[in-house]
Amino acid sequence: MEIKSEYTSSLVLEKVEIIESAFRKKDFPSEDLELGLKVGHEIREIENGRYEILLNTTVSDENEVIYVYVESRALFHIEGADKLSFEQNMIAIVFPYIRSYITSITTQPGMSPIVLPAMNIAAMVRNCT
Repeated sequence: MEIKSEYTSSLVLEKVEIIESAFRKKDFPSEDLELGLKVGHEIREIENGRYEILLNTTVSDENEVIYVYVESRALFHIEGADKLSFEQNMIAIVFPYIRSYITSITTQPGMSPIVLPAMNIAAMVRNCT
């Protein structure tokens, strides 16, 4: 089935996967912890018009009572545009998968699940360059 629209993007997600993750919780009360969030990314062209993005996210408190690390890999192809014009969009497309994964792996007895806030992707990309 093919859907045609005048709003179809030239950026197309081919594949997204979690390639590494870690979750640790020490036997310590975690309700009042202040968690920090670090996000990093790398985008590289793997062939003409096809790009790979590695997006990693770390959530932890200062003493790593709770520590979560997730790295994802996504493949995109772009028709008729350059990578820089789509960098923010690539991250914005992949990040919800990481948010969902972190919530899933932290949903367990004795702990409130971690639900990451919405992110200002444009500001994050500006700070990483």
